[in-house]
Amino acid sequence: MWSSLYWYYEIRGSNTYSDQLPTDLVLKALGETGVLQPKGDQSFSNTENFPWISVTAINSTDGSYGRSEDFNSEVVTLIVVVGSKRDPSYGKRYVDLLIGIAEKLNWEVIEEDGGDDDEDLVLRAVI
Repeated sequence: MWSSLYWYYEIRGSNTYSDQLPTDLVLKALGETGVLQPKGDQSFSNTENFPWISVTAINSTDGSYGRSEDFNSEVVTLIVVVGSKRDPSYGKRYVDLLIGIAEKLNWEVIEEDGGDDDEDLVLRAVI
């Protein structure tokens, strides 16, 4: 989804959302960043010294979510990230943060609709 106001990213094991990690492992990786703080229901927001960001770890079978069980699960298949485009420099800060998280989890990072023809742009592939 493209927006002039927000960047949309995903951290995931695969594009089929079939790779799972224990929720506590994912939440620990998010909490150890130093720039994210718990917000509740497997969600995080930015600390005061970091640009506005919303990060939510969910269990999704197809990339969509919205049911309460998606947010209170034993496993995570997707980390959904929304970041502000208020300042162009925020993009690099977000990508650096998300790649660091993905490396800890050995998952990929994509920017939704960031590639040519509005295709998802892979910023870090699974190794």
